[in-house]
Amino acid sequence: MTARASRRNRRDLNRTVRLLALLVALVVALTSVLPVTRAEAQQRPKTVVEMLFGSGTRAEPPRRVIKKRVIRKKRDVRAQRATPRKKRTATRQNRSNPTRASAAKPARSAPAAAAAAADTSTAAPAKSENARTILVVGDFMAASLADGLMESFADDELVFVTSKANGSSGLVREDFYDWPNELGPIIDAVEPDILAVMIGANDRQPMRVSGNILAVRSDGWTAEYEKRATDLARIAEARKVPLIWVGMPSFKYDAMSEDMVFFNDIYKRAAERVSGEFVSIWDGFVDEKGSFIYSGPDVNGQTARLRGSDGLSLTDDGEDKLAFFTRKAVDRALGESPAQVALDDEALPSLQLQPLSNAANATVSAPIALNDPSFDGSDALLGTASQQNAFSLEMSPRDRLVLNGDPVNAREGRADNFAWNAKSDAIRSTPPVIYRGSIDVKTLKENSGLTPPKEMPTILDAIIEDWENSGADGAQSSGG
Repeated sequence: MTARASRRNRRDLNRTVRLLALLVALVVALTSVLPVTRAEAQQRPKTVVEMLFGSGTRAEPPRRVIKKRVIRKKRDVRAQRATPRKKRTATRQNRSNPTRASAAKPARSAPAAAAAAADTSTAAPAKSENARTILVVGDFMAASLADGLMESFADDELVFVTSKANGSSGLVREDFYDWPNELGPIIDAVEPDILAVMIGANDRQPMRVSGNILAVRSDGWTAEYEKRATDLARIAEARKVPLIWVGMPSFKYDAMSEDMVFFNDIYKRAAERVSGEFVSIWDGFVDEKGSFIYSGPDVNGQTARLRGSDGLSLTDDGEDKLAFFTRKAVDRALGESPAQVALDDEALPSLQLQPLSNAANATVSAPIALNDPSFDGSDALLGTASQQNAFSLEMSPRDRLVLNGDPVNAREGRADNFAWNAKSDAIRSTPPVIYRGSIDVKTLKENSGLTPPKEMPTILDAIIEDWENSGADGAQSSGG
């Protein structure tokens, strides 16, 4: 009975399996024959369990659609990140030449023009007619220098920065762009008050001179390159334009940085030959070991990205730092040649004459007691009262002492009061302990009965005396 029952159970199981397989085949055949809608076609294939028992979950969107959405989102983020850089560059270009920028813009509609006129928070101030001009020439590094200077002098209406840089130019390839021949006409057309030169990043290449090819940094190449740099500086000297030559920074490649150090020495000598100023920016773009860095402290002392990913170009923060080093020399040059200001009716009331006296000529100011809670003493520092009497021709105590030799009338109880009018008991004593006037040592010994100290022996006498004393002590010890 047991064997028969087991065979029957095995037959029932096989029958059930065949029935399920037939049911699955029937469902698959029906789904292939029936029409498929577009929504069902976008769904992922169902499993056998879902086909038999159904699925209560919502169909997931196709993976391809998700991928497209992610790619589109990344593109939007990249576009947003690139927007500030484009706006800042456009702003700097407009500041460099407002006339050109206004001519290049298309005509706006009335609502757009009204909205632009209302938003004046980002508009650059108009430059004065008497503004001094800074001309920047050179290669692509000079273009970055011009952008930084434009940003630095954006709020100064008396300084105008313009750029005539050629990104691929240099002093080697005169067949591409001849700076010694082009710079003169540029200066005559712009009439700048200061000339800033930054060039040399493209000059690491052989030079052709009189049909001969000279290797980089060879003797002939160096002599010719230094001559061309000096000729460029002589052009500014001939037109009496102050020259500021900005050196090259370090670059990503060690060989290129080594050549830049060599070039900077040539630029420095060329600028000094015409009484120009050389600005070294090397330390601003290297670390404490002198190696190239992508990021470093900006003009505010905060860590920022200074160089581009190529290791050559400068970021906005790098341009600002480049202008920070250069502006010190620019301010000195601008101070030597002040702008011509017209003295019209509006400017005259704002003029202030320098006072004839200063704080050094001040006399006395009422002191403020430390234990005075009301502080009813003087509420101004020493020297402030003298500014009120700026046009007084009376000599100050300092001038009377230095020029005329008159002593200062010291106030009683003050530290500079050296007067001693009352005689003390020490002076009335006989003999007195204080002598007035000049007196020699002999008179002092006779009157006071003082004996001078014994004369100090020489070193030789001291050694002999010490040796004799040691010998006497030894004799006494042996005799005892």
